[in-house]
Amino acid sequence: MNILLDLDGTLVDTNASRYDGIKYGRDRSFSLNDIPVIAGAREFIEAVKSRGHSVTIVSDSHGAYVGAVSEIIFGTPWLALADKPNTAKLRAYLESNFGFPSRSVAEEFLLVGDTRLDIQLARGLAIPSALLFRGTDDVPHDPYYNEEASWARRCMEGATYNCRSFDELLGVIETPAKHRLVLEDRMGTAAARMFNGRNLNDGHTLIRGLGRQQQGPCDAYGAIGRYYKFGSEDRTEAFLAGVARDVSRYLHDEVMAHDFIRWDMITCVADKATTKPPRKMAKLLHALEVALPKEELFVWSPDVTGSIRQEKKRAGRMGFIKRFVRLESDLDLEGKNVIVVDDQYTTGATAMSHVDMLLEAGVRNVLFVALFYLTEEVPVEKMCPRCGKPTRIKYQKRDGKPFYSCVPPAYNGTGCGWMGNMTNGRN
Repeated sequence: MNILLDLDGTLVDTNASRYDGIKYGRDRSFSLNDIPVIAGAREFIEAVKSRGHSVTIVSDSHGAYVGAVSEIIFGTPWLALADKPNTAKLRAYLESNFGFPSRSVAEEFLLVGDTRLDIQLARGLAIPSALLFRGTDDVPHDPYYNEEASWARRCMEGATYNCRSFDELLGVIETPAKHRLVLEDRMGTAAARMFNGRNLNDGHTLIRGLGRQQQGPCDAYGAIGRYYKFGSEDRTEAFLAGVARDVSRYLHDEVMAHDFIRWDMITCVADKATTKPPRKMAKLLHALEVALPKEELFVWSPDVTGSIRQEKKRAGRMGFIKRFVRLESDLDLEGKNVIVVDDQYTTGATAMSHVDMLLEAGVRNVLFVALFYLTEEVPVEKMCPRCGKPTRIKYQKRDGKPFYSCVPPAYNGTGCGWMGNMTNGRN
């Protein structure tokens, strides 16, 4: 595998403004002893190279700095002034050195970084990426309390893998299939850790995502196709059984096999009477092969009007759910540990509204599992051949196949309405 590593913030702790002169090439008299190498970075690179992988440092910083740090401290080739997230410079480098994409495939690469720009760069090239985010799990109840520290927001940048240490990243490089998301690879065991925190009942609130509902370009593993098929009226029993199998495997092997929390029951977000396909989530719930009681705890009010999708803001969505959804059960939930399954995570409104209802009923620990989570959209570099405006990658709702769209005003765009096929079909 060819590992492409960001430098600042990933290998060296130089994000503070006092290093700007060095990084921008204004101060060329710096000493390498003044560059703070992140603990474990040298050892990680040596471990990667000893296993036969190539390593290249890719940085937006100046070559005088990037070259010295890369060659002397880490002993690796490098690319400076990469202009992330624009793909042109890195694409040319990969084409020249690795024959990408004619003589090598995207899956032979892994771009690792600590910022949104790194992930956008990888997604623009349709190569796998790993977000290295050294955040803390010790956060207040609401995962949106702090945009910078929120794992949910970082996961929604759309990296293939989300790592918290060099050791975890090394595991990804050694066994990538195992570390992919559950609904993106049949060998995958991973779930995006959207949130881990203490709640108001002295228990834990956990939120996990099992596959990416990507917007824009992505690597080959994005789960947009499964997302659309799951919500399609043409969904087959065989398809539902496949999703249930993968979710059950995750719950059995990665959740219930551990003694951290003993779960008492599993439920799902309620289906509206107008939901298509009918009882979309309830049918999944009862198809799961888990040794837990399956309870339909939530119901929609019969006088519900409108749709949560019409509410664009998180606060509006939470208000909609609180008006029209209630927990209705004769079960004693005091001190219980409950798993909730839903099909999609976007703003977190549905997740936190249902968590709050369970906590108000006395539930101690809650695991909210979203089959798919919406990623940020990444711009594409293809211009419309008709009007010259930037296009976007959209997906057919029937099967999730991607196509280029010059989005017209009727669909909140400024384009002419041109649509074109994607030639690589990778997403």
